[in-house]
Amino acid sequence: MNKNILLALSVLTITACGNSNANKPMDDDQPKKVNMADSIAGDWIVTGDEATDEMSDTMGVTLKKDGSAQSINMPTYQYRKWTLKNDTIIMNAVSTAEGMPADTAVNDTGIVDFKANTITLLGGDIVYKRRQAESNNAGK
Repeated sequence: MNKNILLALSVLTITACGNSNANKPMDDDQPKKVNMADSIAGDWIVTGDEATDEMSDTMGVTLKKDGSAQSINMPTYQYRKWTLKNDTIIMNAVSTAEGMPADTAVNDTGIVDFKANTITLLGGDIVYKRRQAESNNAGK
């Protein structure tokens, strides 16, 4: 009799530990999770009225999916990494600009507008715009 009770408790325990979602169909009406790193990864460059005499439309930052960053044509301002929370991005850089202590750590905070494909830095006049991938068929 004790063996039967022990067996029944074992079966109940194993059943309770099973994946209750295994046989549920996927609900297509539920929103899909968007990987923010995929949404923001790419080249972001200074363009238009924001470009000053010291800047060109080829200056900016490459944001990588792994959270690392790399400056585009800015030898004295090297982006290293980035983090994103909601629409606020923090990009960490090291500046070696003249007049600053060597390897000065800098954090640029900006607002990401995914619809306009822009990152507007707070406290400044710099706006980065996502660089569109060049077509492989250009000129053909």
